[in-house]
Amino acid sequence: MAKRNTETCTSWWHSCLNRLYQGLTSNDPVEPVDVIFVMAGRMERKQYGIELYRAGIAPRLVLSVGRFEVSKMSRLEWEGFNELVALRERTQPEDRHFFVEVDFSGIHIERAKLRRWNTYGEALGLRQLLEGGNVGKVMIISTEVHLRRVAFTLNKVFHDVPVKFLYCPVPSRLEVLRKDRWWSRPYDRWFVLKEMMKLAGYVAILSMPAPAIRRLMRLRR
Repeated sequence: MAKRNTETCTSWWHSCLNRLYQGLTSNDPVEPVDVIFVMAGRMERKQYGIELYRAGIAPRLVLSVGRFEVSKMSRLEWEGFNELVALRERTQPEDRHFFVEVDFSGIHIERAKLRRWNTYGEALGLRQLLEGGNVGKVMIISTEVHLRRVAFTLNKVFHDVPVKFLYCPVPSRLEVLRKDRWWSRPYDRWFVLKEMMKLAGYVAILSMPAPAIRRLMRLRR
């Protein structure tokens, strides 16, 4: 009886942990869009975005590349690496965030001019990038447990813009983070719990008036 109770308790606890993980995710089906936008932070996101672009899912791909990702971009074996490195060397360290855009005309790289190096800053940068571009549907690529926070942020930033977003996670075949028993692995446990705290913080801050958001997010002018 004691063993059965222990197993029941363990099963209930594991179910709670799985629901916690699921509450951080968003998972839309892949379908044709106007733009694929890949969030900065992990190289497997870039790899998946490039795969979808090459499969014809969108005519336009934008890779958000943080300062510490530039040297890692060589792993993708793409034509614009040398140009990206050259632009990094001409850019002050605090401004080294780039949007790498790929379309039928080739590869275009520009400094992103983010007002903050975080998910909120990327969302503001994406809005600026899409302004006047007649874009109706955008696919967002990121790590699965990051996408709920991304979706909440974009809903706030684009609340008055008629753009539909699809949130598509990196598939498990490419992802380092594993959903199954995530709590049993130190790195996965740290990543999920940190994301849970960030989501709670974003919900609290982005629900405030605009002046408070600017102050708390410490946006650059």
